Amino acid sequence: MAAETSSDESLLQELRKAIEKHESTPDEKSEDIKACEACIGGVAKRAHAAQQIIHLLIKENLLKSILYHLPEFSPKARQDIKQIWLISLKSEVLRKKMDDYVRANPEILILLVRGYTKEDSMIQTYGDILRFSIKHEAMFYMILFSPLSWQFFNFVTAEEYAKSADAFKTFKIMLTRNNEYHRKHVANFLKKNFTKFFDKFRELLMDDRYHVKRQALRLLSDVLQARANFSIMVKYISQPSNLELMIKHLCQNDNQKKGIKSEAFHVFKFFVANPRKPERIVEVLAKNKAKLISTLEEMEKDGSDYGQELPLLIKRLKQLPAK
Repeated sequence: MAAETSSDESLLQELRKAIEKHESTPDEKSEDIKACEACIGGVAKRAHAAQQIIHLLIKENLLKSILYHLPEFSPKARQDIKQIWLISLKSEVLRKKMDDYVRANPEILILLVRGYTKEDSMIQTYGDILRFSIKHEAMFYMILFSPLSWQFFNFVTAEEYAKSADAFKTFKIMLTRNNEYHRKHVANFLKKNFTKFFDKFRELLMDDRYHVKRQALRLLSDVLQARANFSIMVKYISQPSNLELMIKHLCQNDNQKKGIKSEAFHVFKFFVANPRKPERIVEVLAKNKAKLISTLEEMEKDGSDYGQELPLLIKRLKQLPAK
């Protein structure tokens, strides 16, 4: 064990020297990077075999250093860095140590979130590390209740599809992960930021791009149906402007956008199923009664599986007073 520890310490000393030389000699980057990458590859192999080297990486503050320089390395070295970080984040033994390390170095989370501003080839690497970081309550809380969380509204609308898709994947885990502490923090965040959050979310729902709109509708449905967000859902479905937007998506006639119609249905149903609809909601439903019944009856014929929900909604709409 002592021999292994000594070997790990020597490897990390080499890594530190290589990084320091890389940072201090900008004209000789090629050779310095190769030296860094060789050490990182060695660390990755040792991390798979034993986690003692992770303790040393944290102690020497090298875990942050390799992440900071990630864009400068080759794809192979980036994968090694990702594996080192994932091993560190997945380990139950290291959980508290990693939480304390990131609390002491919060710029790590900034590096990870801002990974969505890097070139496409790096997005998944940053995204994978970030998604495992979010599974740590301390790290999740630091992101959610900071300006970092609001940046996702920009990332999910990135022009590059790979960035947008990966950012949506992370955003969904942030908002809907099925974990007790996670649900509690999300509910508190949404209560505290209801107007700002749903104003920004409305922009996603009105985006011209099919994939952004469809992903946003699906995410909205997941957020609203979470039991911890019940009061949030009731508030959302009490606002006529939200219902009017769902009716617009549900009743559009573009056959190439059937996915939008389907996702909108799973939000629209909350408005109709609510047994305590505000009068303003009843008025909007009644005003659009004929169009909605016609749309839902067409959806019932197209072979899609909506279970018993669709005929139940049609029945409830027919019971509304005519306008």
